[in-house]
Amino acid sequence: MKITEENFLKELQRKNEDALEFVVKNYGGLLKAVIHRILYDYPEDAEECLYDSVLKIWKHINSYNKQNKFENWIAAIAKYAALDRLRIIKRLEPMEDIDVLPISDESVFTGNESFDEFFAELISCLKEEDKMIFVKIFWNGESIDDVAVQLGKSKNSLYKRISRGKQKIIKHNPDYFK
Repeated sequence: MKITEENFLKELQRKNEDALEFVVKNYGGLLKAVIHRILYDYPEDAEECLYDSVLKIWKHINSYNKQNKFENWIAAIAKYAALDRLRIIKRLEPMEDIDVLPISDESVFTGNESFDEFFAELISCLKEEDKMIFVKIFWNGESIDDVAVQLGKSKNSLYKRISRGKQKIIKHNPDYFK
């Protein structure tokens, strides 16, 4: 039987491999584009994710709701497969040693010893990574965007860390914030 745009969904539900080949041929570019948009730094993982997405389409075709566009459904499958893969990659990447990062570098501070000590005392209650974030943003005046790129974190996660850090600083230094 020849697979066409009109019958490929029915044949895919019947587990006809020709229908799967039709999907890959006609929608593979869409899948690849969605996956590469997320995994652009990891081409080998992107290729593996493409195979995983096609397998998920094959396994879960019966859950496809015909009220939605097929393209949107498979794009969502590819997107979430790529995001899952990216989370795994990020979890397995070696973390930068925080002790090696320059936090109390002399170039960071003003040269006014009492003010430098005051700032160091204020942020002393924070974790080392949060100290580094505070120094970069509030002392060096770097933008959230730049710090997010440097640390490989999202802007949203930096905003949350800053908010929690401010709360912690206020809690540990109540005399300064009356």
